[in-house]
Amino acid sequence: MTVRPDTPDVTELARWMRGWVGEDGQIRGFHNHSVWGTNPYTFQDFTSGHQAFSAPAIAAFAEALAQHPDDRAAALWRRMMFYQARTVQADGQYEHIGFQVGESATSGLIHNMVGNIGLLEGLRAAGDHMSDDERSEILAAVRANLDACRVYGGGRPTADGTCNQEYARVWAKLRYAELSDDRAFDVEIEQDLDDLIRLCSVRGVPDGDCVGTYRVGADRATGGILEPAEYYGLMVVPLMIAADRYGRPDFADEARAMCLHIARSAWRDDRNLTRYHRYWYVAGDASHVSTTPMLIAGMGLTLRGLDEVLERIDDDDELRRFRADIMRTYAGYQTNGGFFASATGWHNEADVAPSTAWHAHDLMALVHGTTLPDDFWDRVFSHTDRRSVLLSDRAYWVEDTDRWAILSPWTAGDLSIYGRKDRDVFGREYFAWTDKEQLPEELRFPDVPVFFAADDGLYLIGPEQDLDVDVLGPLPYRGPIKRP
Repeated sequence: MTVRPDTPDVTELARWMRGWVGEDGQIRGFHNHSVWGTNPYTFQDFTSGHQAFSAPAIAAFAEALAQHPDDRAAALWRRMMFYQARTVQADGQYEHIGFQVGESATSGLIHNMVGNIGLLEGLRAAGDHMSDDERSEILAAVRANLDACRVYGGGRPTADGTCNQEYARVWAKLRYAELSDDRAFDVEIEQDLDDLIRLCSVRGVPDGDCVGTYRVGADRATGGILEPAEYYGLMVVPLMIAADRYGRPDFADEARAMCLHIARSAWRDDRNLTRYHRYWYVAGDASHVSTTPMLIAGMGLTLRGLDEVLERIDDDDELRRFRADIMRTYAGYQTNGGFFASATGWHNEADVAPSTAWHAHDLMALVHGTTLPDDFWDRVFSHTDRRSVLLSDRAYWVEDTDRWAILSPWTAGDLSIYGRKDRDVFGREYFAWTDKEQLPEELRFPDVPVFFAADDGLYLIGPEQDLDVDVLGPLPYRGPIKRP
């Protein structure tokens, strides 16, 4: 991949994200879950429409708008806010909450709560770009969703709930309480956090300074995994907000210990870049770490939590060094197209196909921690005619302004997936000798590049064209194959 400085280009990431936002404010994308290795294609769902898990992008654009007011940006942000707030199922939960299983799932706490976080953090940063009535509409949508999600544990943490999801609900309650006159959650928020620490926190992994959290509190009795590293921001941010709101320094101490859990569980990959660990398995006194396969894009929520801690601690050199290492990792895996490599270790499409949702989390964190250039919005609203390829020996991603595809190098796999950034579904091209329905013409990718994986490298075998190629994996890109 291109050698870059020690920090990623946040503007180019935002430009890439803007290219996936539809006319109504929906955030489309290929929703790859590169922690679990699944996506709608693996579930034969073929959904590439909006997902509520992408809602942190709304908060990201709001913070950028607050830094640099711009009429184009305000219109974009407002569309995104209203789409998320108004796109609701009959049961009161948000629509499009299936993420890696697409529309095959219509219930789930985390994607509802991340939708609320995107709305509330967006309102907090850029609410002056809405009228009083519009702000009230957003808050009413959040309150209605919180009420609908009482189907999960009665609205409160339980031992059988998922830790990061329950903390996300508290984050939403905290910001809702801050931005509204509704005092319904004031008493239970502090109790919720005390209960979550009691149910889920485990000290001593990997050392006595660190606190991890069981993904499911009930697993403490039988053994189970701690939360994967990318979810810890969902725990840390509400703890830090509540530490200030309730005068509870013990909440801030817990949050910092969680950050140390992430920093001291990290590993170095074959590029000598710092990576989040996958998770720990803990049963009694036994603990075992799993580091890979693991995402790269998607580190943002935990980075946002880390920044919340560092904003209140001036002399935490260890966590500041860790943050700098993570920024170098982002920079090292950012492609010429602006997006990041999704993961390493899967050796399939989970490594190369960039999920807009995970990138939305990154964008929220990176905009929050970056002084944006004066030409930010001009670049974000610009277009490029370039085709961007993220190439590996078993799968590659290619995109232009309108289209995307996930393919395998010639004879090296069976990926043949095509989509458009302005469509809610994608498709698969089948062999001509099958009786399957052929790929819709509107999804075809004219002159899509075809690559060949040889022992000595990766070659373009046709059609020859000007491409921005980044490589993931050990094989170098050699360019067009030499012909007689």
